Amino acid sequence: MDENALRAAGIDYDAALARFMGKQAIYEKYLRKLPEDAHMDAAWAALEQQDEAELLEQVHAIKGLTGTLGITGLFEQSAAIVALLRAGTREGLQEKMTSLKQEWDRVCETIRQA
Repeated sequence: MDENALRAAGIDYDAALARFMGKQAIYEKYLRKLPEDAHMDAAWAALEQQDEAELLEQVHAIKGLTGTLGITGLFEQSAAIVALLRAGTREGLQEKMTSLKQEWDRVCETIRQA
């Protein structure tokens, strides 16, 4: 994978690689799986159905996954949505989810091409 392209996309490659104990092949294997992950689609379905419990579960999973993989922007955005949902408010939720999805798509495209 093109480490520089990943870094340019906001992926903290070195920190994530350290979480994988320096095992580059294993880290990149999991990174390549991100574009196929179903959590974003499930989060959108929950948002459309106004199922806040399911939305919280899916966005929390995105937060954990992106944190582990060092995808800082997605981690921070998903953490903000988790905090919003836990606070019991929907103010700005649609906009935050739209931004999260756009960033997800951008990062996934970078991973596919890296």
